[in-house]
Amino acid sequence: MQRPARPEPNVSVAGLADPAPPRWLDRLVAWRIPWLVLLASLALTGLAWFQTSRSVAEDAESRFALRVEQLQHQLDDHIKVYVQVARSAAALHSAFPEVRRTEWIRFVDGLDLYERYPGMQGVAFARFVKPEAVQDVIAGVRADGVKSFRIWPDIGGPDRVVNVYSAPVNDQNVRALGYDMFSEPVRRTAIEQARDSGEPAFTRSIALKIDDATGPQPAFIIYQAVYRNGQQPRTVEERRATFAGVVVTPIRVAPLASAIFDSSTRDVGVTIIEGTATDAEFPLYRSRAPSAEPPLLTAVRSVALGGHVWTVRYESRPGFEAGMQGWKPIFVLVAGSALSGLLFTLLWALTTTRGRAVEMAGRMTASLRRREAELHQLFNQAPLGIAMLDRDAKLIDCNPAFARAVGAARDGLVGIDTRLRAQDPALVAAIDNAIAGQSARLEVDQLLLAGGRHSHFNVHLQPVATPDEPPFVLAFVEDIGEKRRAEQHIHYLAHFDALTGLPNRVLLFDRIGQASRQARRDGTKVAVLFIDLDRFKVINDSLGHSFGDEVLRSVARRLHAGLRESDTVGRLGGDEFLIVVPNLEQASDAAAVAEKVLSQLSSPFAVGGQSFVVSPSIGISLFPDDAEDAEGLIRCADIAMYNAKDAGRNAFRFVTREMGARSRERLDLEAALRRALTNGELFIVYQPQVRISDGQVVGVEALLRWRHPEAGLIMPGRFLPIAEETGLVQAIGDWVLQEVCAQIRRWKNHIGLSVPVAVNVAAQQFRDGQLPTKVAAALAANNLDGRELEIEVTEGTLIDDIPAAVSTLRALKERGILIALDDFGTGYSSLSYLHRFPIDKLKIDRSFIHDLEQDGTGDSVPRAIVGLGRSLGLSVVAEGVETEAQLQLLRDLRCESFQGYLFSRPVLPEELEPMLAVRAARDRTRRELGSPVG
Repeated sequence: MQRPARPEPNVSVAGLADPAPPRWLDRLVAWRIPWLVLLASLALTGLAWFQTSRSVAEDAESRFALRVEQLQHQLDDHIKVYVQVARSAAALHSAFPEVRRTEWIRFVDGLDLYERYPGMQGVAFARFVKPEAVQDVIAGVRADGVKSFRIWPDIGGPDRVVNVYSAPVNDQNVRALGYDMFSEPVRRTAIEQARDSGEPAFTRSIALKIDDATGPQPAFIIYQAVYRNGQQPRTVEERRATFAGVVVTPIRVAPLASAIFDSSTRDVGVTIIEGTATDAEFPLYRSRAPSAEPPLLTAVRSVALGGHVWTVRYESRPGFEAGMQGWKPIFVLVAGSALSGLLFTLLWALTTTRGRAVEMAGRMTASLRRREAELHQLFNQAPLGIAMLDRDAKLIDCNPAFARAVGAARDGLVGIDTRLRAQDPALVAAIDNAIAGQSARLEVDQLLLAGGRHSHFNVHLQPVATPDEPPFVLAFVEDIGEKRRAEQHIHYLAHFDALTGLPNRVLLFDRIGQASRQARRDGTKVAVLFIDLDRFKVINDSLGHSFGDEVLRSVARRLHAGLRESDTVGRLGGDEFLIVVPNLEQASDAAAVAEKVLSQLSSPFAVGGQSFVVSPSIGISLFPDDAEDAEGLIRCADIAMYNAKDAGRNAFRFVTREMGARSRERLDLEAALRRALTNGELFIVYQPQVRISDGQVVGVEALLRWRHPEAGLIMPGRFLPIAEETGLVQAIGDWVLQEVCAQIRRWKNHIGLSVPVAVNVAAQQFRDGQLPTKVAAALAANNLDGRELEIEVTEGTLIDDIPAAVSTLRALKERGILIALDDFGTGYSSLSYLHRFPIDKLKIDRSFIHDLEQDGTGDSVPRAIVGLGRSLGLSVVAEGVETEAQLQLLRDLRCESFQGYLFSRPVLPEELEPMLAVRAARDRTRRELGSPVG
């Protein structure tokens, strides 16, 4: 029996069954779709970000390059303008070769340097000076009003370029007068370049001489050559031949650069480097402190300054980078990423559980809270005071910096009505305007009455409007009190004397001008009292400058305490004070003020445990009687003050026409003395010195005379003080030294001179440190030995600086030169110092010789000097012996030798030669016989 057949399964057309899709495949597809969509959207976001970033970068680079070119153009323009100032000043000197100091100062003041040309410290003219013209230049500048003018330093070469005019007139520029710019290699190189090219020349970065007292600052100098008679020579040889000097414009780098970059370059940092290197450790200027983060954009430019180069590096700062629209790539990236994430989240939410969405919501909430905490921390730690005001002017919130500015606790400020608590009505008005929608800026001394803190504040009120919330006002407060105090201190230093606190020369000129204008309106007078302390130099030299400074402060306090509130007492410098007395009816009122000053200073001063009296000499001038400007009034009072000193000191004098005439006579005599040296009007006479024991000539003293073509013979007592004040004594002394050595050579060749010839040396000659060198040169030029020359100095010259005097005397003694101490006994030196000086001879002053015949009571000083000389092994010479009685008294005192009219007046060389010939013949005879010569 067969089994039944099994039924066939259903078969498709293709012969295969239709299987159902498995469940894991559905899950795989559902998981991949969100990720694929996320990757695709992120790729599109990245492409959009790249394109946006490149576009923003190109735009930023273009704007940065344009900004750099703008700043570079401003820097080039400033330097060109400064060069034009130098050219203009040179053109003035070329158009008017004889331009004087006052005209130069008026021209420079008209430029208004400090306002229009930041960094330019002044405009000066430095004159080219040949060696033979040095003394004339010194004398000319002193005659032009700069009485203390000298050429420094002394290490320069034969040719000099000396600063003779400098303006604006201030302490720094006055300090630079007389500076020899050829003495410093960098300045000399630039000046020679300007001279040879005819174009402006620049130095490299240097320290200015006016900064020696305050510390160097990077600076450079523009030199513009000036040629004689307004010429414009074509060749280098012609320029050198007609070179008259240079216009000097010193410029500090920092103020120059700050005027261009500090106020308008918050977006760009600027660094100026000397040379071509861009990584110099010490740049000339940097507008901002270097940032720890490298800048996004940089550019390097160069500035040519003659033969020098500045490298200028520009860097983008946060202010520039904030405007680069850098938010666009970030916005594209953030928005694209956010959309990608949102799309991914929506798709993922369809394929994941609800817990996943909850977890994402938690992370977003935490991120928002973190952002809120960061903003809160920024608000609380900001150094700028920030407060929020509602539309009713009530303070909603403020940060700690605002509370410190107000001077109250933060909790006590929230909720107060700022309009009711504001101290300044201008602040109340600004708050109302800000609430109305108008921003405001102002400065106030006190913010709110809550704490009462006073300072100086910069306040910015900015209204803020939001679509969903009520409007409010943000208040930003910056404490600028320290900045204002610094500005006030700078103003104080510019107008008040640092030592005494009194008004200085600048403020005194202003006070005189104000008082003069008021007096002209009211028909009254103004008195100017010029006060100079008598013999104040003795205090400084004997007790020290710090002690002298305390004396000056004590004098200032007494003068200030005794005046009216309307009067002004100030210090001109040194020991010179000035009192301005306005609203006077008659001259006697000024005399009363002077009497009061004499009385105030008459009582002793107690300083440093010592008590002493300081007396004043006072000169008085009146507006409008004597002058109508401050400079003229001070000059007239100065003349009167010197007249008071001549009258015996501790007195006052009004300026008179006779004083002015004497001053003009003195100026005429000074001018004539300058011509006398070059015209051969000076000549030398010689007076023999005779040994008392045997009447033999043992020495000769050379004495200077002046034969004026109109006034006749002028004695040294009249013209030598003028020569010392004007500096001409140096040139005259050098001429005397050369002439005497030449005369000794002639006598030596003709008659065999065997006695020393004495030359008097002025204090200025002795102290300049060049005397041994000059004496050696004069001896060598005439083939003389040192023992044939004798140098006479006064004890006052030696006592001023004993170590330097000893050094100079020893240098002279090393060459065999004899040293005589002139006018001994008339000075104020201590005998304790005498043994330190290598001296050969003491000379008794003629005043003591005159007293010898006064009933026998006048021989004490000569007797002491002779005894002192004998004990120290020094020869003693008496001056001014005119009678036999005086000679006999000196013989009794055992004085060694004398000179005077009793034996011979000072005579010309040819008249003295016969006497010297007798002495020379006697010496030759003794040498032939083997006897000692002497």
